[in-house]
Amino acid sequence: MDKKLFKGSHWFALAVSLVVFLFCAIQVSAQNYQGYMTLEQKVKNQTDNLKNDVKLTDRQYQESYDIFLKYTKDEKDIQNRGKSRKATNRAIKSSEKEKTQEFKLVLDENQFKEYKKIVKAQEERNQIAEDAIVAKEKAAKAELKSKKADEKAEKANEKAEKAREKSDKAVKKANDVKRYY
Repeated sequence: MDKKLFKGSHWFALAVSLVVFLFCAIQVSAQNYQGYMTLEQKVKNQTDNLKNDVKLTDRQYQESYDIFLKYTKDEKDIQNRGKSRKATNRAIKSSEKEKTQEFKLVLDENQFKEYKKIVKAQEERNQIAEDAIVAKEKAAKAELKSKKADEKAEKANEKAEKAREKSDKAVKKANDVKRYY
């Protein structure tokens, strides 16, 4: 009876593993799709989202597309320079300010207010993401430091153990010498 139960649970575990594997594969596939969008596709998505959010006219749509394209290329260039994250973020923020000024010329007052709200929300999301990255890096550094301290403590314990063994041998030898005298 126990063998039948084990065989059944074995198949169940295999089925669960396959389901988990497929779920993970779907998630990775969806992430890869977003990562492989062309620059123009990303810009079109941004412009379409803006059109839906602030009700762009056809002329505004084309001008917005051009602005997004220009600054998306700039951002990509900034990121490819290989500078520190702080320097890259400063350059991108500066670029964002310029982009906002261009949008101020394209959008009417109400549209621009709505655009500013969208930008502010995005900046908040970006800051949260940046804070999370920094926190993860700090945690990784702390973990590494802890690991090194643990290794150092382990080595110290090994040295202490060897010293105790040496001490015990010396005491035993001393005791053996006393017996002969």
